[in-house]
Amino acid sequence: DAPDTAFVFDNSRLRAFDDAGILDDRTAVLSVGSNRAPVQLRRKFGDAAIIPVTPAVLHDCDIVHAAQLGYYGAVPCTAFPAAGCEVRLNVAWLDGPQLEIMHRTEAVGIAYDYIRLNGGAVTHLPVPAAGGEIISGYQPVFGYAARGGVLDIGAGQPAGLSRILAKNRIFRTMSQAEAVRFVRQLTGHDDHRSLEHFVADMQANREERHLVIERLSAHGLPVRKAPWQIIKMKLDDMEAFL
Repeated sequence: DAPDTAFVFDNSRLRAFDDAGILDDRTAVLSVGSNRAPVQLRRKFGDAAIIPVTPAVLHDCDIVHAAQLGYYGAVPCTAFPAAGCEVRLNVAWLDGPQLEIMHRTEAVGIAYDYIRLNGGAVTHLPVPAAGGEIISGYQPVFGYAARGGVLDIGAGQPAGLSRILAKNRIFRTMSQAEAVRFVRQLTGHDDHRSLEHFVADMQANREERHLVIERLSAHGLPVRKAPWQIIKMKLDDMEAFL
């Protein structure tokens, strides 16, 4: 679960956000999927990490399933333009080394692009703290967008992630389990395996996972008129995340 309020992930525990100064010299990175959850922060950054997280709203976009399969066996998600839609998310404030780790776990340049969101696309929700409210007005927010587009579930439409609530949503939704089932049907992997068995196989069998990703490429919808700009970059040593 992802908390709705601000918190600090501090040495594998959560504590209250109580000092705006902790945000100094950190980059605001919008979390749209599993990065919203403390368990994922722990898995990516380790027990010793300190990461402040604050609530935010993404405007005129929904969070939908991507035409991709993650190295951890799940169908990841990404932002997609949707006029009038508002999604409650959060922002992880990363220091320099943490941002480099996040780039690699998102396979920047291969699975995802690193992006800068347009001014006004994200609204930070105020958080009372010892140093006053954490943010006044717009501050640059960065994030990640799936390079392979979003999953076409039929008639050129994506599906929102049902676990993430949104106002004025215009797309139907799917749970993670439903998305995996749909991907298995699309890619010829709708066999006797349970969901857990399939996910474990995707984690362990890189060749089979890449076959699924290759077949999904025919079912990706491009993202047009997105409220962000791609920051071009190329990373080395991406093998661990592919």
